[in-house]
Amino acid sequence: MIRTSKNRSANPEILETRGKIVLVMIYLGFLAIISRLFFWQIVKSDDLQQQAEDQYKRSETLTGNRGSIFTSDGFALATNKRVYTLFAQPHVIEDEPANISKLLMPYLLNELDEYKDATDSATKEEIANNFEAQIKTRLEKKDSKWISLKANISEDTKKQIENLNIFALGFDPHLKRFYPEASMAAHLTGFVGKDESGDDIGYFGIEGALENELKARSTQNTVIADALGLQLSGQNSINESLIDGRDVTTTIRRDVQYLIEEEIELAVQKYGAKSGEVIVMDPKTGKVLGLAAYPDYSQAEFYKSDPQFHKNPSLSNLYEPGSTFKAVTVSAGIEEGVIEPDTICTNCDAPRRFGQYTIRTWNDVYNPEITITDAIAKSDNIAMIFVAEKLGIDKFKDYLHKFGVGEELKIDLQEDKSTPFPDQWGDVKLATTSFGQGLVVNTMQVLRVFATIANGGVMMRPTIIDNVKNPTTGEIIVNQPIEERTVISKKTADTVTKMLISSAEHGEAQWTASKSYITAGKTGTSQVVTENGYDNEKTIASFVGFTPPENPKFVMITKLVEPTVSPWAAETAAPLWYKIANKLNLLLN
Repeated sequence: MIRTSKNRSANPEILETRGKIVLVMIYLGFLAIISRLFFWQIVKSDDLQQQAEDQYKRSETLTGNRGSIFTSDGFALATNKRVYTLFAQPHVIEDEPANISKLLMPYLLNELDEYKDATDSATKEEIANNFEAQIKTRLEKKDSKWISLKANISEDTKKQIENLNIFALGFDPHLKRFYPEASMAAHLTGFVGKDESGDDIGYFGIEGALENELKARSTQNTVIADALGLQLSGQNSINESLIDGRDVTTTIRRDVQYLIEEEIELAVQKYGAKSGEVIVMDPKTGKVLGLAAYPDYSQAEFYKSDPQFHKNPSLSNLYEPGSTFKAVTVSAGIEEGVIEPDTICTNCDAPRRFGQYTIRTWNDVYNPEITITDAIAKSDNIAMIFVAEKLGIDKFKDYLHKFGVGEELKIDLQEDKSTPFPDQWGDVKLATTSFGQGLVVNTMQVLRVFATIANGGVMMRPTIIDNVKNPTTGEIIVNQPIEERTVISKKTADTVTKMLISSAEHGEAQWTASKSYITAGKTGTSQVVTENGYDNEKTIASFVGFTPPENPKFVMITKLVEPTVSPWAAETAAPLWYKIANKLNLLLN
């Protein structure tokens, strides 16, 4: 029996309902898509844009050039050189970290101070192994997109590492302070270190005093990278203009500075001194032509030296000036008219007694009826007491102030500050201060006294800065000489100068005086002050003078702290002064 199927037609109502459901579902699907698009493109657009930028943008802080420091004749004492930070991008490194670190070691160790300074092979090997382990550990941080491996890479080392063709390594350039003349003028320039935030900042000398002039301003730079995070060249944008620091030209001459640095080092060694200083100044302008102190240090490696050597001792170290200070006492006495060069000291035949105190001459030799001119030559303490007593305490104190005792020099060096002024005056204080004992000054203050006499009684402000240049505008601000005040009349200055000539030619240092030129100068030998009083075995020897007296080319002070070959300035500081002066007279023609 054959069965046949019967065609059944679908219910139209059911088909219509199904169609509507499909349409509704399509509409709902479109609505969902539109809603999500609205959510991501409108509501979350800022977040998505930030995430995208985070993937292909990286912000860097770029800093302009720190201003350079030059000698007056155009040589750079402190400037900048380009160095590099070697970085890696561990998330895209293709080779094993251990292999990469081993390949880098021969090049990076040459840039590692700790390794270069090590003296034995075992220590070097240990340092190398530890450093290689550190590099390997950093490279193993696979989630990191950027990590520093070594800062301050030189240009040569950078090229050598680039030749290795190691994928995912790169270099970020930055500037480092550079001293083309090595450690020359370290106590003048100071150095650049880091502040608490890790930013560059100047310490000591000009770097510290003129930080606001020299420092560079920073700006944010956005680096564009590809999908792997590698920087695309030429795809950077800078938000602000870089602002370089200002360049500073000093008053010092390179040849003068080199000369006095060489001579003070030799003198410290020759005379077995603890330290030494030399300052050369133009008395007419106050410009410092050279300033040297030894021991010194390397500005580029300041962290390797004892911090006590970082400060400029000519400003920061105070001492009793001794007999060089007699020029102040005599100048005041002549200016006030209480003495003349040929005035006879009427009580110089014996020590002076003040209650329990007895004051003697340096050699315990006494000179009845000595003239003041001869007293300067013989460095007679008793005669200076005679002059000071004629002046009286108030007048004498006035001249100490006029000659700058106790005041800052207003020179552009960070160590410049005021010094103590003697207090609790009485007969003993007046007596001892008259010959440079019982008060403290710095070396630059003593030099300024003699520069004032050399300049006809007019005190010029000591200066170390000739001009400052703005590299953005090209504007140059010149530091003009500044007259502080007239301390004594020209007549008095000329009279004291003649007395200082007599001192140089007939005093205890006459044996070393030059036969080819005339000098106005004075020795000073003072005892070293300790917590328990004076150390009778240790002295500070100095000589201050200028030449030629009628129109000085320079005024100079030489100073040796605790010389052991001889304690006397006439046998140490004075011959050093003339040795340098012989060469300065040729240089400054």
